[in-house]
Parts: sequence; structure tokens; C-alpha cells
Amino acid sequence: MNWLVSSFLTMICWGVWGLLLKIGSKYFNWQQIFIINSIITLIASLLIFFLLRPSLNVHSAGFGYVLAAGVLGIVALIVFYYALGSGKAIIVVPLTALYPVVTTILSYLLLHEEVSLRKGLGIVLALVAILFISLE
Repeated sequence: MNWLVSSFLTMICWGVWGLLLKIGSKYFNWQQIFIINSIITLIASLLIFFLLRPSLNVHSAGFGYVLAAGVLGIVALIVFYYALGSGKAIIVVPLTALYPVVTTILSYLLLHEEVSLRKGLGIVLALVAILFISLE
């Protein structure tokens, strides 16, 4: 499977995931949704660990970054579940999907990666799109 097929499959899965979570939030609160999803993640993690046996070097320079990313990912999921349970999926999901804008800005500021005119324009258009989506 190449990167393009993987990207489209990810987009479809995340799109259906957001819809299913919104429907599920009618029956469960964010805490229950978090626990159920975490159990699924734990099972998947254990399967990957025992079937593929990846090495985990906790002394690697990148371990702290990955650990911090995991913590932020958990925080993001918790507040996403809360937002989805109390807000409209048509607004919450696209708004939270703008996280690459944050990554792009931070990469420019901290890693000194280039942001071309086209990428900058894309960021502005994405922000304008969210503004239009969120207007009632």
C-alpha cells in the first residue's frame, strides 16, 4: 500500500470515526467514550507488541518527544470527546482537523522549516473555510 492509498484510507476511517463518536455521544459521556476507546487502543497495542515485537529504546533521544506527544494526544482526545458530545459534529470535527496548521506554524518557528506562499495561502484558506463552516 503506498502513501496515497494509506492517506485516503486514513481520511475515510477518521471521517467515519468522527460520525460514529458523535452518534455514540448520545448514549455515553466523554469519560465512558474515552475508556471504551482506550481499551481498544490497549488491545491493538498489545497485539502489535506481541506479534511484531518492535524494540522500544527508552534511552533514545526521541523517547521524551514521543512520550510528550502521547500525553498531548491523550489530552486532545479527551477534550475532543467532550467537544463532540456537547457541540455539533459538523463544526467540531473540521475545526479540530485544522491541527496541521499548528504543526506548520510551530515547524516554521521552532524548526525553521520553509513555509512557501502556497502553503501559507493554504493555511489562510483552511482558516477561512472553518469560519464559513462554523457560521450558523
